[in-house]
Amino acid sequence: MASYASYKKVKSEQVSDGAITQGKLQNGAGNAYGVQWIYNGRGHACHNCANAGGCCEQANGRCCLWTVPSNASRVTFEIWSGGGGGAGHTCCNCCGFSAGGAGGNYAMKTVDTRPGCQYTICAGGSWPCNKSHTCTGSMGCRSYVNGFNLSNFCVTGGCGGWMCNGDAWGPRIHFTCANCNICGGFGSPDMTIMGTTGFRTGGSACRCHGQTSFTGQAPLIGKMQAVQTSEAWCACGCYINWPAGGGASGVSPYCETAEKCCAGGMGQGGSGVVKITFM
Repeated sequence: MASYASYKKVKSEQVSDGAITQGKLQNGAGNAYGVQWIYNGRGHACHNCANAGGCCEQANGRCCLWTVPSNASRVTFEIWSGGGGGAGHTCCNCCGFSAGGAGGNYAMKTVDTRPGCQYTICAGGSWPCNKSHTCTGSMGCRSYVNGFNLSNFCVTGGCGGWMCNGDAWGPRIHFTCANCNICGGFGSPDMTIMGTTGFRTGGSACRCHGQTSFTGQAPLIGKMQAVQTSEAWCACGCYINWPAGGGASGVSPYCETAEKCCAGGMGQGGSGVVKITFM
């Protein structure tokens, strides 16, 4: 038998817009809503700090255990992985065409949840070797979330930069490898976007003079950096590219007949970020 409570419902057209304000609700009524960010505090505080400026722990990520608050029933996780490191440079009597590291990758997923459920969250770091002179930089670290209604939700880190000590005029190719030719997102995300790869532009004068090397950037949140060769024999990737940006590369504009040796160090990629939106 039907009861009064089973059919007496309030319809939306019976309530005027703005009639029910937060002040008219008892504590705990309605859905909770909030946004929380997880990231390396040093990256946020010193994201434009030069490698030579004593910026320790810039490559670190951050992991934590997050608990769903009361009255929240749905949560959206947005994750950005760490950016790839730039490429180093060490050569004598030759150009150095360089492409910076790729930006971190991005994924988003919304799931139903319950108050009190816990999630392990990690905003990935980046390769810690700044001012290194290796030919290629390492990938950034992955970011991920594990917990209720999630399985293997993660994004791989951005690709490392690339350089080549070519002949007197350098190589004639661009670096266009998309995400190191590997899958970037896992765990059936609602949306995945790869970070852009680093690239370089053509020269403006003799040999490598005037070359510009660019880093990749993370989707929706990041920025790119540029290193341009000029009269100096070396240019290095001097700044941390936070958040989740690719590291800048060391370059050389060798342009004369006298032997010149260059050791332009690489820059670090920016550490990753996780955004939590609950309601």
